[in-house]
Amino acid sequence: MIVPIVSCFFTTLLTIFATAIMSYIAMATPVGPWIAPSIVLIALVIFKCIPVKDKTSPIALIASSASVGGIIATACGFSFPTLYFAAPSLFMNWMESPLYFASALGGLVLVAGAYGIWIANMAEEKLLVVEKLDFPIGQLVYKMIAATQQLRKSYELLVGFFSSLLFSVLQQGIAGIQGIIPASLTLFQGGHIGSFAFPALRFDFAPLFWAVGFIAGPVIAAPLLVGSLSKLMVVDPCNAFFFSTIANSEFLLAFCSGMVIASAAAGILDSPVHWYRSLKAGGWNIWCGLPQWCSLPELSRSFIVQGILVIGGALFFLSFWGFGFVAQGYLLITTAVCTYQMAVIAGKIGLAQLGRWATFVMVPALFLFNLNVVQIVFIATFVEISGGVACDILFGRKIAQLSGISRNTMKLYQYAGLIITALCIGIIFWLLISHFPLGSEHLFAQRAQARQLLLAAQSFNVIVLLVGFVFGYLLKLLKFNPMLVLGGLLMPLHLTISLVFGGALSLLVADKDEYVPFWSGVFAAGSLYMVFSALV
Repeated sequence: MIVPIVSCFFTTLLTIFATAIMSYIAMATPVGPWIAPSIVLIALVIFKCIPVKDKTSPIALIASSASVGGIIATACGFSFPTLYFAAPSLFMNWMESPLYFASALGGLVLVAGAYGIWIANMAEEKLLVVEKLDFPIGQLVYKMIAATQQLRKSYELLVGFFSSLLFSVLQQGIAGIQGIIPASLTLFQGGHIGSFAFPALRFDFAPLFWAVGFIAGPVIAAPLLVGSLSKLMVVDPCNAFFFSTIANSEFLLAFCSGMVIASAAAGILDSPVHWYRSLKAGGWNIWCGLPQWCSLPELSRSFIVQGILVIGGALFFLSFWGFGFVAQGYLLITTAVCTYQMAVIAGKIGLAQLGRWATFVMVPALFLFNLNVVQIVFIATFVEISGGVACDILFGRKIAQLSGISRNTMKLYQYAGLIITALCIGIIFWLLISHFPLGSEHLFAQRAQARQLLLAAQSFNVIVLLVGFVFGYLLKLLKFNPMLVLGGLLMPLHLTISLVFGGALSLLVADKDEYVPFWSGVFAAGSLYMVFSALV
């Protein structure tokens, strides 16, 4: 009896933990690393102290539940803050009523997450059994749990955790005691290169961003560095020599809007190709009838009842927020198609490409329907939550398949992860945004700002937009992610330096994976310290 009770307790605790960490990371940086491996390492330490024979099953179940909270927090952090940048007065009115704010976000998470789970249930037989896709994150988590030597890596995570925590305490102080590590250091007093002024080199919460950069590796370091250098060598000179009548901040936003349009256009043009390949490979079977495991009468009835409840709840929620019947149908159908395609890609390469598909659904909706800003943001967030949850659910089902865990038991824990996240995420977001204002250096929300630039593109100088579009297109040709380059252009330089420094560190070690547990601990402690700072 002790194991189920312990599992339920730590499922709740670590799901809230994962939601809190990824809520901050998704709004503070332009990346969203998978939280499941870190949860596994923490759970290994916890169950080392609990005398149970079978530790594999509870750890796998806890990690799968907490991972749902992590991916939902990432999806919300990428899209939901767009409402602040698009309609700040409205957003702040919501913030004045914590219950209203938490209910709105929690309700969106519940209906979109449930829709994603239902689609995952529908696609599971096809993707896991028939096509036998790898779902790499699921395999990684299973291997971590199964490997006995992972306990050493858990201790390394704890060393990183407490090292980062000690750094934060020594810098920020505690219980009225002043910190002894400076928050910033000026290296070049009064130094300038043209219009560029050397900023003070900041150290506040730097280990957190070093950790994010290390875990993400060159995939984030290179484009961010390109973005910073582009601002110094391309954007600012272009503004000074050719558009001197336009203020630098306005020029930068228009230029970046052009980059966002280029990235969105490329994603929309690529999407039909992905769909065609998916349908050609047999994905059409998903939409032509119920999956094979639903062929039995009792399973068919259960699946249909679930669909009625999930879709009915989504329609009720969307109606409450003023969506018309046609717009509701458009959102549900396009979300289902995009979510399935996200799951196929995640099954092959282990990445959940949330932003591209959200843009694909959002942009046509801008022209097809008369939507207000809340509805536009809800569309993007709905797609990201649904797609992210479906991918994560199938990662968990892969773990269950490999470890022999009952499918129904895994489903129960994953449903619990969704419900716990829906109950706590609104509170977490409210606390973070109240303490660290959106758009500040601690909660920059670069992904949300980029989406707002797409919405506001029509108000910018057309020529500057075109220049940014061409630049974004060239970045695509050079295989750089324009959205990450955008982070280097828009983010405060000290954040970019910290992320690039972390990415560079990953290139200096022979085996990056050997050091990931330590930096995962740093990552967890830094994020938690920021979350707890919002409580005091």
